[in-house]
Parts: sequence; C-alpha cells; structure tokens
Amino acid sequence: MDAVLQVLGTPPPDPAELLRAARRRLLAAPALTEDEHPELRGGPDAPAGLIRLRDPERGIRCPGFQFRAGTVEPLPVVRRINELLRADQDPWGAADWWLGGNRWLGGVPADLLGVLPDEQLERAAAELVRAL
Repeated sequence: MDAVLQVLGTPPPDPAELLRAARRRLLAAPALTEDEHPELRGGPDAPAGLIRLRDPERGIRCPGFQFRAGTVEPLPVVRRINELLRADQDPWGAADWWLGGNRWLGGVPADLLGVLPDEQLERAAAELVRAL
C-alpha cells in the first residue's frame, strides 16, 4: 500500500469527501424546486417515480431531465427507469446513474433521452440492477 501511495503522491481521498463531491455534482445539475413548483411537493398528489434530492441550502430539488421541456410533466420512461433504480429508496444513486457517464450507452443517460430508444435506456438500467 505504501508503494501505491508513493506513486500517487497523496493519500487516497476521504470517503466522506468523495460523497460530498458527488452530491455537489448532482445538485449542480439543472433542477426544478418544490418552492418554484408546489405541485412537486411530496404527498399523495405528488407525481410518483421522481428523483428528489435534498439540498441543505436550497431545499428539495428534482433534476430537470425528468420532465418534458418547459413543463412539470414527468417523462414516462424516466419514471419507469427510476422505479427500476429504486429512486424512492436511493435518490442519490438513481441521480448518479442518470447524470454520470455510461459506457454501455456511450454517454450520459439524461443527455440521451429522446436520442436513444427508451427501451435501450431501460435495458441498461435493468442490467445494472441485475448486476447488483
């Protein structure tokens, strides 16, 4: 291990700092907020199947890729994939899948909405879940 650290020149990053950096990256993505769009507030009338990220400074943020452009209407494929990814239990993990690079798909899944067939995105998410 010491030899690896000598090659790297620095100690490995602290896991807590890695988590904070990942959350900052995900919170930096364009999003709709519950304050701006009360219809997104959690509760019985809120749209199901959405990623909701808690920002300690700005409240709940729903990444914008989940919605039809210019609306608060969730995209059906996003809701289906969010269900596969268990976004209700692990919103940060689901957001990372959507907003991170994906070699199977050749890009960032959120950027590939409307570019690749919905079925291809769903298969990639399903394969990840099966692999876990």
